[in-house]
Amino acid sequence: MVKFVTLEEAVSHVQDNGELIVGGFSTYGSPEELLEGLGARYKATGHPKNITVICGITPGDKTERNEPLKGINLGLNKIAAEGLIGTAKVGLLNDARLISKAVGANKIAGYLLPMGVVVNLFRTTAGGRPGLLTKVGLGTYCDPRHEGCAVNEKAREQGSVVELMTIDGEEYLFYKAFKPTACFIRATYADEDGNLSVDKEAVIGPELEIAAATHNNGGVVIAQVEEIVRRGSIHPKNVRVHSTLVDYIVKAQNPENQRQCMITPKFRPELTGDIKTVQATVEPLKMNLRKVLVRRAAMELKPGIVINLGVGLPAGIGSVAAEEGLDKGITMSVEAGPMGGVPQGGLAFPASANPEAIYTQTDMIDMIDGGMLDMTFLGAAEIDEKGNVNVSKFAGRSNGPGGFIDISQNAKTVIFMGTFTVGDPEVELTDRGLKIIKDEGCIKFVREIQQITFSGEYAVKNGQNVMYITERAVFSLTSEGLVLTEIAEGVDLERDILGKMEFKPVISPGLKYMDPRLFRPERMGLVKDNGQLQKSHEFP
Repeated sequence: MVKFVTLEEAVSHVQDNGELIVGGFSTYGSPEELLEGLGARYKATGHPKNITVICGITPGDKTERNEPLKGINLGLNKIAAEGLIGTAKVGLLNDARLISKAVGANKIAGYLLPMGVVVNLFRTTAGGRPGLLTKVGLGTYCDPRHEGCAVNEKAREQGSVVELMTIDGEEYLFYKAFKPTACFIRATYADEDGNLSVDKEAVIGPELEIAAATHNNGGVVIAQVEEIVRRGSIHPKNVRVHSTLVDYIVKAQNPENQRQCMITPKFRPELTGDIKTVQATVEPLKMNLRKVLVRRAAMELKPGIVINLGVGLPAGIGSVAAEEGLDKGITMSVEAGPMGGVPQGGLAFPASANPEAIYTQTDMIDMIDGGMLDMTFLGAAEIDEKGNVNVSKFAGRSNGPGGFIDISQNAKTVIFMGTFTVGDPEVELTDRGLKIIKDEGCIKFVREIQQITFSGEYAVKNGQNVMYITERAVFSLTSEGLVLTEIAEGVDLERDILGKMEFKPVISPGLKYMDPRLFRPERMGLVKDNGQLQKSHEFP
């Protein structure tokens, strides 16, 4: 039977050496008050100690001193005291910077799995199955032939979480199920019986799967809510987690711990679909080399497709699409669940304003893994001659892939975007191309990347269309490796491209200049007056 308890009593049920699943996604859905209470309990008593914490995307805030909430640790950063966590099994550590540092220093055993694998393991664990059989992660650092998700010495000493299996001649990865002893989830309302709803959440996370996995494993399910309402107040269709799966409920005492988005005090109903706002005109990107490469990527858009946009430069696709009149012919999706609408960027990711649908994170991942995405636009930190990409390890520290592997491995077309070198080269845009005056940036096209987050070999084997777009050069991926297909007019092939790579790519016999319209400030005119996209792309 559900008990409505104090924060102190609730967190007392997290035991030493146990496995704690924590809900939330970056700045959304985080059970802040429960995490705060657990951190306080450890500080006062030294317990619980040596727990394993499990998350899809860690709740947190990304920065050392988050500007809207200066000096306040958010999410998992609240339970980062040394000795509390012994192991982390998560999809992304970017938002949990203090945990990331501890993993990097080998103080916490770190296993970094694809986000979709973690989320699906919640459902797998709930169903009493021994693990998840999937192709997600093959050829990447998750593959046991590489790192097997273990990103530091403590994890390697602790043992494997994934195995390679062959069934009917096909390779798969088998990720082992969790054994949760407790979980923290967040909801908007709990009725007097303990049924939970998520009315005000912008993202519908795997709360049900987490609760079921924990309950069915004999663990303790603890929920944080904004308000307790009368029995029967929640429509049956809106009950996200039934009371039979819940043990303890805590009503948040601090309203800041129940914010829809932890960095924004204001509730935004357009993120939940409760209202539709009149969209302001999307501001065109400033004309610079970054806009050049975003424009080139946007030229690959086709009508009627479903796309996913990564964070950073790829988010600019929406602006260029709107400027060129292409935005009405495509559907943008976010791996956390929103479909359609306007994906939010930065710390407001992964919500969408005016979404057409909001799926659960688990359902969205299943659709992505099954091949729903026609195209994805993603960033790339390092690229090698085989087309492998690293976005998960920098300066020797791994932070995880988030949804990158699920998305990049299963989209039909994958477009990696980024400046050719790290930094801001001094360039001059011309009417037909660009001149590079000074470029002292670090090299991105390297002989060996630090970690394989995207496998070029796997992509070629599975017939994916893969492109690498920069402001001065465009490459495609073939069985021969990276092939240079386009360069900007005005650049020196040897000095500005090949001289800034640690390997020599295959140079296409049909090498051509990039479209001169990319470099001019006016609209490119990708859509004709009759609604037909030039260069064979058609939009209604």
